[in-house]
Amino acid sequence: MDITFRQLEIFRWVVVAGSITKASHRIGLSQPSISQQLAKLEEMLNVQLINRNRTGQVSMTPAGEFWFKASEDILGRMSVTMNEHEKRFRNSSVVLRLGATPVLRGAFTAATAHIAQSAPGFVKFELVYDVNSSALVEQLRLHQINFAIVSEPAILKDQLSFAISRLFEDQMAWAVPASMTDDDLRLALNPTQGTKGVNCILTNYIEIESTVPTRAASDEWYRTFLPAATATFTAPTFAASIEMVAGGMGTCHVPFSLLPNLSATILQEVRLFRITGMNRWVVLAMRKHLQTHAAFAHIFNELTAYCRGEYLEAMREDQIGSFDALHRSAISGGFVTAAE
Repeated sequence: MDITFRQLEIFRWVVVAGSITKASHRIGLSQPSISQQLAKLEEMLNVQLINRNRTGQVSMTPAGEFWFKASEDILGRMSVTMNEHEKRFRNSSVVLRLGATPVLRGAFTAATAHIAQSAPGFVKFELVYDVNSSALVEQLRLHQINFAIVSEPAILKDQLSFAISRLFEDQMAWAVPASMTDDDLRLALNPTQGTKGVNCILTNYIEIESTVPTRAASDEWYRTFLPAATATFTAPTFAASIEMVAGGMGTCHVPFSLLPNLSATILQEVRLFRITGMNRWVVLAMRKHLQTHAAFAHIFNELTAYCRGEYLEAMREDQIGSFDALHRSAISGGFVTAAE
């Protein structure tokens, strides 16, 4: 049979993405080209691999499930072989492709590039952003990146395929414009107040894009503590949402891991309050076979050390207050300072 690696890759992409349309966006091939390659694969195998419903979503036939597992094994073995080839016959050249969400930019980018450059055999560093951890794990599965920094829940079901190192527990903060006083906040958080006398800024909040995992918990938080507030704005990233807060547009939620990458100007224009219930562990994941490559193992260990040390320390902002204390004060009518 003249089955190609490319056909197996395309088939895997369609299954992982869930539709030919989504796969087309991911791999940069037109939908007709993808359909043509799938048809050729099915013709050579003399079986139907996928079913498509009216909305374009795909499901695997029993033969499709068999060949999906087979393609995972075949392509994984080829990746191992090519990496071994690189190590033995191409001067151990190292191309680091690190996947991260847009939270990790700025100072983090420079630090990780420096770590990559210090590895023996370094050739190139690529930082690949995607909107959420699930999308990054998908890229890891398909060998498009070799490292990823993701939320732990996104990688759990694939943990046997990856070397995983816990980096830090990412907490969430409520961000409000710096012009908001404690009295403004207590008034808005008083459950008996309604909207009477509440600063209009506190009746707006910036919701994060729907594919971000914390979106549902964030919306529920607002329904619980600020039911009169409405999602007047939607931002694609946490960085964009806190920029809106700094501009006095409303309030939002941001992870602590964003803070080291914000400018001093933005930090001066917002107040931050630690909230509970949305914490999540962030991990570094790498394909397990790369552990045998000295340069990749070095990068894995150095990235882990940096995130657990210097980066974690930079996340501990002195001016982050306690939302719990603020909320208790709002209910009791007492006074609370910004410091926790």
